[in-house]
Amino acid sequence: MRRRLCLLFALACFACSAHATTIYRCTDAKGNVTMQNDTPCAPGMKQEIRTIGEVPTAPAPARRSEPAPEPSGPPAGAQFELVRGPVVDDDLPASTLAADQRKPPPALFECTTFDSETYLSESGEPESRCVLMNTVGLNGDPNFGAGAACEVKVDTCAAVTEPAALCSAWRRRIDEAKFRMTFSAGAEKARRTAEYERQRALFVDTSCR
Repeated sequence: MRRRLCLLFALACFACSAHATTIYRCTDAKGNVTMQNDTPCAPGMKQEIRTIGEVPTAPAPARRSEPAPEPSGPPAGAQFELVRGPVVDDDLPASTLAADQRKPPPALFECTTFDSETYLSESGEPESRCVLMNTVGLNGDPNFGAGAACEVKVDTCAAVTEPAALCSAWRRRIDEAKFRMTFSAGAEKARRTAEYERQRALFVDTSCR
């Protein structure tokens, strides 16, 4: 009896001491990735979060006549979730239209690469990319591989349909365009500025504001 009480007490203490930790995966305009614990990404960066360390509540035991339910997806914290990063200020001009005249923003698509990187696209046309493959010699030795080979992988894209999510995606897209414009130079600066202004113009008179 004493052993059972000690075991229950130890499990209770473990559950009380466990706490969730949020890992932030930050990608800058040049594609550089940094990982941060409990610290949001800098404004303008693509921000993905992953929460780990939570203690899930154990489900009630299933009856013998009822099969245990199959998991519907990956466990909590197994994957990164794309969220909008912090914004220093909102420098968008005020809308010139009355609230009842504003329309939803243009369509956006969230695309995923073969290695689970995500990005937003206005066209919805998935990109294809050449992924390098390891080559080996006739004897199977990788040190004697001749030339290089790649496998073509195509991204997958899905429309962002929920209104609030679409507004958030557009704000993140504009944030990222502003970040790329700020840290570019020369001819690239002019191109980035034109793209940023184009996106702002598409968004300013929408129902998101």
